[in-house]
Amino acid sequence: YGNPWSERMGILGRLQDKALADGLKKQAAAYAAATKEHVIPAYELVTIVGQPQPGRDGGYRRRESYQMIDRMLREARAAGFKLILDVQTGHSRVLDELSYLSRYLQEPDVYLALDPEFSMGDGGVPGQRIGTMRADEINDAINVLEYVQRRHGLPRKVLMVHQFTMAMLPDKEKIVSSDAVDVVLVADGFGPPALKRHTYSMVLRQRALPFSGFKLFYIQDTNLLQPSDVLALTPAPSVVIYQ
Repeated sequence: YGNPWSERMGILGRLQDKALADGLKKQAAAYAAATKEHVIPAYELVTIVGQPQPGRDGGYRRRESYQMIDRMLREARAAGFKLILDVQTGHSRVLDELSYLSRYLQEPDVYLALDPEFSMGDGGVPGQRIGTMRADEINDAINVLEYVQRRHGLPRKVLMVHQFTMAMLPDKEKIVSSDAVDVVLVADGFGPPALKRHTYSMVLRQRALPFSGFKLFYIQDTNLLQPSDVLALTPAPSVVIYQ
């Protein structure tokens, strides 16, 4: 379950409290009925939000307050879910934003996602063109998660990297492997089933990462794929995100 930025509020913005938790439990149960794999539900909260205005520091991103993140973490734990913190860097850098989120990355049930669509380097406005993210930034995130995992004796961490165009990850072959972090390539983007299947196969053919993921949109997708359809993809995704 995730929420995007701007006017397209995701399911975290449309539902709250018990209705939100019940909705995710129902969606997770639909996958549990279709697979022998253990299904682990999670909320995905965009904590660093790409913005069309530069802001006071010129970063073209807004940081969610610690109060908001604390609330979502409490709600996730109360329901037995994990929490994924999504980062849209704008003109900032991954390391700067992970420094802001460091207190949460030390928690055993908090994971991380990177959204290259809103990574503009030092040029361009988030939302006006599709951004890119270099491998060195993704590797920085892997290194931080590895350090935190070792330093605090945590279970394996998960890092999700979103992609829906070939150019979003221009040097994907340089992304390092990790013994402590499960790195997931998530095929993003909305549309009809044929387009979504094409995007999934395209980004994996360009270069797969150790695990694959697939994203669906309750509103923007047409003819929303059912869990059995998603699990029939080759390879079957390890992570499924609904927005």
